[in-house]
Amino acid sequence: MNPRVMAHPANLQGRDFIVGDLHGHPDALRTLMDHVGFDYDMDRLFSVGDLVDRGPNSAGALDLLDAPWFYPVLGNHDAMLLATLNLGHLREMRREEAQRTAAYADLFARNGGWDWFRPYRMDEEPCERWRSALSQVPLVRIVDAENTAPAGRFQVLHAELAAEREDGVAVLWNDADLNDAEHPRWQEPHQVIGYDATGTWEDHLLWGRSLRYALSHEIPIVPAALSRTYVGHTITPPREGRLLQVAGHVFLDTGAAHLDQAERYRDQGLTLFCHQEQQGWMATATDMESVTLGNAPAL
Repeated sequence: MNPRVMAHPANLQGRDFIVGDLHGHPDALRTLMDHVGFDYDMDRLFSVGDLVDRGPNSAGALDLLDAPWFYPVLGNHDAMLLATLNLGHLREMRREEAQRTAAYADLFARNGGWDWFRPYRMDEEPCERWRSALSQVPLVRIVDAENTAPAGRFQVLHAELAAEREDGVAVLWNDADLNDAEHPRWQEPHQVIGYDATGTWEDHLLWGRSLRYALSHEIPIVPAALSRTYVGHTITPPREGRLLQVAGHVFLDTGAAHLDQAERYRDQGLTLFCHQEQQGWMATATDMESVTLGNAPAL
């Protein structure tokens, strides 16, 4: 089982960058890193997950897992790949874990994962390397700045920390609860919008789309005492150069999955955001655009 939460100290020497869903486009990431003058000795790169699928080079994106400056969280596509890599170990798992692994592996097949993975399935070396590395990737990373960084504490996860309640959609996690990797809420079963099934919060952080559902259906959103939380999962292109920011969540999946369909998705691409500098850049198929934070409507 993957760790739930990992904590990191403030970066007092360099900058912290967060990249949106990569989806097999490591070359676009390198272009962005060159653009910002990424310092491989001082800077850190956090990822909201979904390294694989959709794009042309999922294997190249997985190579980032070996980089000492790279700090990813698990995305739902990464979790589906990990489950597929774990199918040979079902007998070693508890019944519930084995069932969840089989279900996620089935989702990997249904979401087109085999389109890129098929040539590697019998190659033990990369499969075991990827399995070992992905098994150590947490669901949440917390950078506790302790009032030393200009922009303060932040956390990185894949989907969201919000769910449905009678009075609307509520952000049910706050900083204190999120610090506790053993909080009882983690195992709370509930219907997860986006997963379209009953799951726990381990599933919700990978699949949840309650905030985006609330915005599109004009459902009230009840915030919590939550530091800035960078997420991906749901494609949300910037509006007039502004990233969607709602209830403490900043949406960084700006559509890298569609980089190879530029004629149809001209306003989408891969976004890299600097936490300390409070600005970011989106690489489209043809251009580089500056982006900032905003509170634009989702739709």
